[in-house]
Amino acid sequence: MSFMRCGLALLFSCFISLSAHAEGQRVILVLDASGSMWGKIKGKAKMDIAKEVVGKVISTWKPEDDLGLVVYGHREKGSCTDIETVWPPKPLNAGEYMSPIKALSPKGKTPMTQAVRQAAEALKYTEQKGTVILVSDGLETCDADPCAAAAELEKAGIGFTVHTVGFGLDDKAAIGQLKCMAEQTGGIAVLADDANELETALKQTVEAAAPPPEPEPAPEPVITKDFKGHVLMAEGVELPKPFDQVVWVFNTNLDGAAGEYLSTEYGNDVSVDLPKDGKLLAVITSDLTKIEVPFEHGGGQKSEMVANLNAGIVQFTGMMDENTPLPQDGPVWTYSKLDGTYYGTAYGATPKNLFLAGDYKLKLEQGAASIEATFTVVPGKMTEIVVPLGAGIANVNITYDGTQPVVDGTTIELRRPADISGAQDHVATEYGNDRQFKAAAGPYVIVAINGIAKAELPLNIPSGKAIDVKVNLNAGVLNVKAPGATTIQVFTGEKDLSGNRTLLHHDYKDEINLPANVGSYHVIALGPSDAVLGEKDVAVELGKRVEVTVP
Repeated sequence: MSFMRCGLALLFSCFISLSAHAEGQRVILVLDASGSMWGKIKGKAKMDIAKEVVGKVISTWKPEDDLGLVVYGHREKGSCTDIETVWPPKPLNAGEYMSPIKALSPKGKTPMTQAVRQAAEALKYTEQKGTVILVSDGLETCDADPCAAAAELEKAGIGFTVHTVGFGLDDKAAIGQLKCMAEQTGGIAVLADDANELETALKQTVEAAAPPPEPEPAPEPVITKDFKGHVLMAEGVELPKPFDQVVWVFNTNLDGAAGEYLSTEYGNDVSVDLPKDGKLLAVITSDLTKIEVPFEHGGGQKSEMVANLNAGIVQFTGMMDENTPLPQDGPVWTYSKLDGTYYGTAYGATPKNLFLAGDYKLKLEQGAASIEATFTVVPGKMTEIVVPLGAGIANVNITYDGTQPVVDGTTIELRRPADISGAQDHVATEYGNDRQFKAAAGPYVIVAINGIAKAELPLNIPSGKAIDVKVNLNAGVLNVKAPGATTIQVFTGEKDLSGNRTLLHHDYKDEINLPANVGSYHVIALGPSDAVLGEKDVAVELGKRVEVTVP
């Protein structure tokens, strides 16, 4: 599935069109009010844009459809529980609904997974059909798995669907999360950025997701449609499945540009009565291909069109090396034209896409590893392209002394070896123990830090293989108790040439447990007004816990 990039306003306006297909929809909008919503698009805060869009949309909300509201990140900084069900799904009172939205002030984190769960509960998703529209501008930041949660909700629910909107978003991991949530529930995933340029594409996406109406008995049609259209992949070549799911958008033609929207039709073959005559424009889309075909319509004559996409298919296969396939979960493919213009994005190890004929560039990413290549699309043909990433995996385990594992609190960095200036370029960071790095084959340095303990280990990641890496912190644990203290400071044991010690750590507690490299340290306990309550020298031994009380 490719991720469509569309306008935010159109998502909601199109959902109103979706509701026309099935009366009595129950919908909850989950709105991101985390701190990042202060970010700006064309000089205007994303939060302010969202407020205006929601206000416009609810003015045309259908009275038979219930609408609710869940907001997160709007009351507390750093909280993963800052989620509020402002309105349960109910008949809409526009003024009442907008009042809390207008007062939103972004502050906190992005607990979007739990927010969707909370919205599902408000919809009574195990008892009734319901839909969530999630608008988020960032990655889940509260240690939850949005993809797994969406799958769980879909399995337990009755007709439960999540549509996602990535608003002003270019983080690939965040895009992948939103896409997966929508896919797991049969929803639509959309990127909202430039509404003017891509609003038509959004309308296509959301309307296509609408459940088809129940067929009603009707007499055989007696009116012949005044437009018939058919799409070819290339001259003399029909579109194969699944690319025959074509979208036709008809507009008036304003000097070669799309003017007034007229209608949307679906399928490789369409037959429709167009509401206007004159110079019209058909915008025809299938997968990553899009063409615009101007035509004259009316004057008592039927219009017929055979549109040639002049396109080809590319089957991509991503490999760790020449013999090892990439896993399906994780690879991201970004396509662009040779001049760098963005063309599309796909996910997984073996995407298959339809392109307009021509030359393109691709970038394949898996973890910290990436590779770029060029390819050519031949009209009417399928081209198979294998891209070896030349990547490997390092499974990293951290111990205090070579045997005792570090439980938590560790930061693990993958860096490039030091250059001539001594700098080590950062590649990737993981937190905790037993972590995995996927990176291009080559030399690296693992840097592990926990408390004031630090260790570095050079390694070489082989192409297409996984290696186990054990890093010994060469450390123990320093426990300091200081009854009555307001601050505990830990310094180097040795003084420098000026007679000073270096401050390594301070904490505003009366007891600390601190991983520390083997060696000598000097501990000072401070009371109110930073009065010195006592100080001691202490030695940390390998793999041991040393306890000291000050004074």
